[in-house]
Amino acid sequence: MATHLNDIKKIYQQTDEAVNLLQSALNTDYLTALSETLANLVQKTVHVENEAPNQETVAKLHQLYREIKWANLTSEQRLALGQLLIFRRQQVDKPQANFQATPSTIGVLISLVATVVFGRQQSSLKITDPVVGTGSLLLTVGQQLQRIYPELSLIGLDNNDELLALAAAWADFLNDKLMLVHQDALTPWLTEQKPNLVIADLPVGYYPLDSRASEFELHAKSGHSFAHYLLLEQSINALPNAGWGIFVVPANLFESDAALTLLRWLTKHAFLQMSLSLPKSAFQDGTADKAIIVLQKHGARAKQAKEVLIANVPDMNQIDAMRRFSQQMQLWATENL
Repeated sequence: MATHLNDIKKIYQQTDEAVNLLQSALNTDYLTALSETLANLVQKTVHVENEAPNQETVAKLHQLYREIKWANLTSEQRLALGQLLIFRRQQVDKPQANFQATPSTIGVLISLVATVVFGRQQSSLKITDPVVGTGSLLLTVGQQLQRIYPELSLIGLDNNDELLALAAAWADFLNDKLMLVHQDALTPWLTEQKPNLVIADLPVGYYPLDSRASEFELHAKSGHSFAHYLLLEQSINALPNAGWGIFVVPANLFESDAALTLLRWLTKHAFLQMSLSLPKSAFQDGTADKAIIVLQKHGARAKQAKEVLIANVPDMNQIDAMRRFSQQMQLWATENL
């Protein structure tokens, strides 16, 4: 993680202690206690509802909050602190894979890909994450790109209100402008503007609402449809002509039994411009192999790259290897886009 972790170690330990105290007092999970702790720190108070937490706990929390010098942290350090706390949440709550936060290194990589395909000349960029969850991916990408694109708009959709609550509290903690919408991303998006870019760490599994799935080209002919297929289709539909989508997907996305249907749909609607295999070191142990695919919607000046960039991403902790990989992508873009 590209920050001075030693500078935030003490603050992380103090914040974790405050979260644990609040979690015990409210008899809730770590996720809920973390959301409320971040909100309390920003608002400089302790939220009490139905006499919980009790006065003794409120006094202890106030003392802890006074000791947490988070206001002195840089934006980068606050982001790193939040990522450490979310990782702690995953250790404590043990959520299923689809509810785990996207590692920060993946957000940095997606930011790099975005600068390659958009260049550095334009000033504005509108990004939507239709499965924003805790906000880890979108906030990481936003922080990476805000210096390059001053007019940066971030919108996140999700149907899980608890994850959205954490995303909102974390954005406030970072002092980042993030618009969040509580909705199923497979219904029409409740946003006024089309994004230039859709990013998503796509949840893998089946979508339970067959009647809604039937409205998509990629619906299954029988049984439940793949949620990640439908989300790909919805995302491309939401983009303007020549808009871009950067998606974290299973590495075997185009090798499954249903892949032929997906490839036929893709040929009609978007260009596959990159396929980047991710190293196992980017994820927690046991995570299935994943890749990043980069799609560009048909229309306007969009065209299929002369050569699709198919590459293995190096270990993202190896700075020299990542520098060479970045140069490889830049050269590819110059020759193909």
